[in-house]
Amino acid sequence: MSKNYLPSKLINVMVIENEEKVLQMTKSYFLSNDTNIIIVKTIDDAKFKLKKTNVDCIIIDTTMCTTDSDDFIQNLKANQKLQHIPFIILTPKGFVKDRIKGYTSGCSAYLSKPFDPMELKIIVKNIVSQKNLLTQDLISSYFLIKKLRFNMLKKYRQSCKENRYITLTPKEEIILNYLLKNIRGKNISEKLKINSRTVEKSVSKILDKTQTKNKKELRILPWNIMF
Repeated sequence: MSKNYLPSKLINVMVIENEEKVLQMTKSYFLSNDTNIIIVKTIDDAKFKLKKTNVDCIIIDTTMCTTDSDDFIQNLKANQKLQHIPFIILTPKGFVKDRIKGYTSGCSAYLSKPFDPMELKIIVKNIVSQKNLLTQDLISSYFLIKKLRFNMLKKYRQSCKENRYITLTPKEEIILNYLLKNIRGKNISEKLKINSRTVEKSVSKILDKTQTKNKKELRILPWNIMF
């Protein structure tokens, strides 16, 4: 679909960092009309902010506290409301094993300190853009599937109306014959010498098989094409 379901909006980027110099440098590079930097200095503050703010991307400095940041990332990925948020890891460690650990945790990018702020800015823009495109594709697919399901249901119902071929049990056929003659359930029960509950169950099955709501609808069906 060419229709865009995602209006242009301010990008909210959360930065979890306690090093003032890095914070100021990062914030200065993101100064623009389309980006809002949300600065938090502790993992607890980040958790609190995420409950109240829609965030498009998270930048996490794992040097703050390795255990807390690891737990935070695990909880982020396990939370159904937050797991869609892409995150970037900042760390002074540049070893291959650390990068592997970062990407295994699900991060979208891994940057070693010191890093180029412009590189970080471009990475964030690309990640958010890709996330929005994916979201738009999902929304488009949802509406497409919904439309297809509606059309299929419509055709199915139309087919049912045009081709009402059904299969009834011998008992149901007898009861149906009485119903078409406008004979009440109590009288059918007496004629067939069965209890009223059995008649009611059979009537319900007949209505279900013929896709009718009540006995009135049942009687006006074109019964010459039913069997």
